Amino acid sequence: MKNSDIQLYFNRPDRKVNSGRITDIGNGSYSNSKAIPAASNAELDAFLADPTFLSSGRHIQRSDPLAQTSVAKHFAKGPDGLWRLSEGESDRCECKANFGFKHMDKWLRPIAALANNAGGFVFFGVHDKDAKGPNGENLSHAVCGLSSSEFANADPAEFSTRVKAMFDPTPLFRISTAEIGGKMIGIIQVQPHASRPVIAVKQDASIKEGDIFYRYPGQSSRIKYSDLRAILDARDADARAQILPMVEKLLQLGPARAMVADLDGGMLTDGGRALQIDSALLEKLSFIKAGEFSEVGGAPTLRLVGDVTAVEANGRAVTQLGMLTRNHVLEAFLNQNEPSDPTDYIRFALEVGQNERLPLHYFARLASMSHDDLVAFINSTSASLARKKKYVDWIKPDAAFHKAVGTPKSYLTKILAREMPVVTNATVAGHIGQAVQAMPSAASFDLSLLLKLLRECLAVGEGTSAVSFLRRGICRIDELLFG
Repeated sequence: MKNSDIQLYFNRPDRKVNSGRITDIGNGSYSNSKAIPAASNAELDAFLADPTFLSSGRHIQRSDPLAQTSVAKHFAKGPDGLWRLSEGESDRCECKANFGFKHMDKWLRPIAALANNAGGFVFFGVHDKDAKGPNGENLSHAVCGLSSSEFANADPAEFSTRVKAMFDPTPLFRISTAEIGGKMIGIIQVQPHASRPVIAVKQDASIKEGDIFYRYPGQSSRIKYSDLRAILDARDADARAQILPMVEKLLQLGPARAMVADLDGGMLTDGGRALQIDSALLEKLSFIKAGEFSEVGGAPTLRLVGDVTAVEANGRAVTQLGMLTRNHVLEAFLNQNEPSDPTDYIRFALEVGQNERLPLHYFARLASMSHDDLVAFINSTSASLARKKKYVDWIKPDAAFHKAVGTPKSYLTKILAREMPVVTNATVAGHIGQAVQAMPSAASFDLSLLLKLLRECLAVGEGTSAVSFLRRGICRIDELLFG
């Protein structure tokens, strides 16, 4: 099972089980988990079938809202023989008679709206309010069933990709199907987002960049000022409640004895001094800080085990990564970041990467390397001779260029005219990557718009074959500007 699915069985309001803890239990590195034998398949099946489980001396109900029996509770058969959504469209439920990826704004709106309120369900294959039959009969909230298999056959990653590309922060949701009255319906269950408001970051049909949707009884519409104010006030109140104990502790210790930890940036600082936390410790810190690692006098405590290194450059604190990934390399280029040691990014490509094209010219420029210096640096790494030769070939002029035809060629024309295409799916992202590969040597383009477009493409194309086209397109921009 995925970590996110396992979490559903063990999270509770006063203790959220972090995904990293589940991973550590699985590999035996958490507490004494290595000494605990794994459950048999029969034991696991019995556990999952049991409607309750024992936790901290109390029984907690653990019914899955997407289970067939749970979904069926939302529907009832009427005197006319039709199955209907009992509560109708409310501030927790929205009905859609049909589903399609073509008009995705129709179902993206309610996902964001529910995430900004108390969560709930979007039911597909269920008529909305005031729907009428061919003879004028009332079909309000009646089950009509999905007219195609598009929803049932869709990869959950396709939903995730589209939602992630449209909203920030990304709404949390799950998808499933169920049979009601002999007809198949689709369900998207949405959870209320802890960091709401969820905001649209680009335009698509009826959704505009900057839109904030909110679920009202019977409709998902743009939020009213009073409800937005309530969300922001609640978020501020929650932040104050969390930070007050820290402030009290800081006042007790005094400025000379205290530092503040940034668990995203991995930095301990008092405003002057700075200590860098290794990235390998950050995920553990994120969930251990919730308590229950060890307790003294009823208060959660934390013991750090690992290397903590002071980081300074020209008298100022800088951020360094404890572990590089190919995403860090691509993001640094697309955001035009200036890492403290750009040669690390070049070394990563040669010694750690998997023979994929990555933008090396940019980091060589930051390191004040000439082309010959870059070649010498590549040959000085511990990579294999074959890999060194490949990367030396890849940094030659126009090595990333590839002529575009068909759809990618039309996208190139738009990009050169500064008409940035809308990235709707991974196929479009791949075509844009192919278009950028064909960028002419003497082309004039808006770098900021192009980098923004490539960032959107990577977000949508993540985990698909489009990524290879996008990496090559990024390398084309890299060689044109910094080669």
